[in-house]
Amino acid sequence: MPQLQSLLRRLPEFRESRMSAAGLALWLNWQGDINPAVPQTLQDYGGMTIAAERDQSLWFFFSADVFLALARLEIWGKFNPLPVAGQVLPARLLLGMKREISLSLENVLTTQELIAPQEFQVWVHPRAREMGTGVPGLSFEKAAALRGMVPAEWTMLRADSRLPYQSTTGWYSVLRPLGNPLDKGFQAGWRSMFGEIEEILKRHKFKYILHESFLIFPLENLRLYRQWCRDLLQRVREVKEQRPDGYWPCVSAIVDRKGLNFNNELPRKVALDWDQLVPDYPHTSFRNAYLLGEGFTIHEVRFSVEHSSMDDWCNVGLADDGQEAGALPVVVSTRAVAGNNPCCFYCGMRNHEVTACPTRKLETLTPSVWRDVALLDFETLNQGFQIIDAQLAGDIGEGVAVLLASEGAEGIMTRAMFDIGSAGQHRMVRRMWLARGKDYPKGLDELAPKDDNPVWGVLESIRHGEPVALERELAQIQIKNPRDYRNRTMLGFVALERGDHLRAASLWKEAETLAPTALQQGWHIFLQARLLEVQGKYQPATQLYRQVVRLCPQWTDAEYRQAVCHVKMGFVEQATAQLLTLIGQDPNVFNRVLLDPELERGHLHLLTALHVPWSEAENRVEEEKQGLARLRAELGTWFSEEHPFAVQTDVRVTNLVRMAEIRNFVPFQTVINGRSQLEKDMQLRIGREAKDLKTRFNGFMARLMYIRDEAAWFPFPRILVEFNKNYNMCAASLNWALKTNLQVAETFKRAHAVAEAEEDRLKDLESRLKFLRMVRDSTLFMLLFWRSFLWMEIVGLLLILVAAPLALFYGERAGATWASGLISTQKWQLQKGLILILSVVALGLAALRTTMVFEKKKDKLFNEAREKRKKKKK
Repeated sequence: MPQLQSLLRRLPEFRESRMSAAGLALWLNWQGDINPAVPQTLQDYGGMTIAAERDQSLWFFFSADVFLALARLEIWGKFNPLPVAGQVLPARLLLGMKREISLSLENVLTTQELIAPQEFQVWVHPRAREMGTGVPGLSFEKAAALRGMVPAEWTMLRADSRLPYQSTTGWYSVLRPLGNPLDKGFQAGWRSMFGEIEEILKRHKFKYILHESFLIFPLENLRLYRQWCRDLLQRVREVKEQRPDGYWPCVSAIVDRKGLNFNNELPRKVALDWDQLVPDYPHTSFRNAYLLGEGFTIHEVRFSVEHSSMDDWCNVGLADDGQEAGALPVVVSTRAVAGNNPCCFYCGMRNHEVTACPTRKLETLTPSVWRDVALLDFETLNQGFQIIDAQLAGDIGEGVAVLLASEGAEGIMTRAMFDIGSAGQHRMVRRMWLARGKDYPKGLDELAPKDDNPVWGVLESIRHGEPVALERELAQIQIKNPRDYRNRTMLGFVALERGDHLRAASLWKEAETLAPTALQQGWHIFLQARLLEVQGKYQPATQLYRQVVRLCPQWTDAEYRQAVCHVKMGFVEQATAQLLTLIGQDPNVFNRVLLDPELERGHLHLLTALHVPWSEAENRVEEEKQGLARLRAELGTWFSEEHPFAVQTDVRVTNLVRMAEIRNFVPFQTVINGRSQLEKDMQLRIGREAKDLKTRFNGFMARLMYIRDEAAWFPFPRILVEFNKNYNMCAASLNWALKTNLQVAETFKRAHAVAEAEEDRLKDLESRLKFLRMVRDSTLFMLLFWRSFLWMEIVGLLLILVAAPLALFYGERAGATWASGLISTQKWQLQKGLILILSVVALGLAALRTTMVFEKKKDKLFNEAREKRKKKKK
């Protein structure tokens, strides 16, 4: 037996519902297979399938059209077998925070059971009967409750078969092309796009009005409503993919027919800001969107802070269009993008007036905040938006103060959202007045010292002072400094906060002509462009932003604002191309797009467009993870663990692996670029070190040859056994290293080890060579010394042998008998004395001479030996 509780258990449960709507529930049960005409009829009359099983289903209707649908079925069942039973019950439709659908019934009604009869029967609950009373042709007959039904004053539905029972629902569709109707591009684009739309209109035989670029036509029933939405979405997709030259962005709204007439005045009577609609997607109320049923997806739009009614606006897309699956999972805070105020000049939000903007109290620029945003994944971003939404539910000023002081994701995101518009904020004024550079942003880092001009005091007091008093003070300062552009800058801000936009633009134009550097001139043009942007004059604002880029080519903020203007105009496709180019130059622009409160009009398109580079980066990162693992393994084959480059590279790889786990586009791009850069650095390091190793080995070989030449003169070769062994090992290693290709990992790593080992071995050989040279030089010195001594000794002895007789002979002739007597009596003592004296003198002279000629003799001997060796080699 079918049980209502079985269907209700299938519905999701949630603690808090986002919105709800009162209506009527229809519980059907049957035997066997249900006739397809039953669900089709219920859908045509606005029924929503809430839950279904093999033999029962639960439907919800927003209006009393459920009785009209059941009347049609009751009449049809009189002529065709239709074993279906139904109950019409009072109910409330509930929508969860994630748009889950559930149904609320009285507890007593949920316990019912019902046996399907042999014919079509419908029981109506007394509270539901109140909505059907007064419908022509319908009557309610009292009937006893069946077994399993709750006790109540049930009635049976009866319908007069003579009436048509047509649905009371109906809509008007209004479509408007974007752009200036006087522009030639608009005229050509809209003519082509209208030709595409006109084919659909003719196929369904829609009667339409084309007035002031508004295309208006009625949708008589739910089937045409569904068909129009499907055909429009499919045709737009087809044109964009196959005939992009024929595409022109258009906004569309579908409104209830009640209270409106089919005439030229219809667009003016629709309470809708056409400048906020997202192009390509039909906009309608949540109530109407859910009537479309399966095959469509519903997207929120943030025209107001609160979404509590089924009559709030949304837009719809095709379920098979891939928008949900192919869009980034980021849900922006509603209170950060919606509001009742104009777009704030300073931050772009609508939840406060320009004079109450929180950025007026910020003193320093914070470009580094984007490094913190890059560490937040999508889940953290969504949680941060939820906290931001909760903090802004009360007083905006207090909520923003709490958020700015927070160190969590919500604080980082709030500071980042305010940083997007920093170029037009008061904190930029301080930096721009001191800037000496000519380009942005590098010019802001070259600062001049602060002067004593009283205009600085005005800048500090503008956040607290009265505009009128500040204007008088600035006028006095201008009398003293008529050529100082800063006075006009501040007067422009004062005029802005007083709401005098024309005067603010004029003053900034004067300041532009007086500004001394191109950077300051470009900044004043930027202020003028921003002023036009917040007034909705997007085309002239775009032209001024282009002028800023011409003056300061590196000012990406000006290029970014051009894309924002295109989004606000509805030309999201053109803006997407610009944004993707900027993302290629700076990945942080990706996060800026996610957080920018001024991109709400193109939020859906942008999230879908950004999904393409995101998915590509996501796939690349998976490959790069494997590449990093491979690179780390390859690093170990080239370098030892202690090598400085290996240690440094391992740290870089570890950081990249950690960043690859953060689901954010910026870390992903860092990983992609970092891995390729690591590979380049590794190849460069290998090439440089291979070259250095060759140079090092050549130096080692030169040192070894020197050691060989020096050791070759050692006079005691038996002592050189260990020395020669080390020498031969060193020579073999160096010969291998010089002949080997070091661009192979194994040989490269081995060459490193050989270089370290052979350097130690060479140091050992050189230390031993010092001893060998000392022995060799000492030996050579002694040989030269003794040779000189012997020659001097021999010559001296010969002189004594000759001089002694001559002295005796001449002494006698001269009468020196004492000398001859001395010589004859003490001959041997005299000879020994002379020999001793001679030997001492010879030793001294030999030592002196050897010392003086030792180096010359040594070099001569070594050179002669080298020449002989060369001749032998030849």
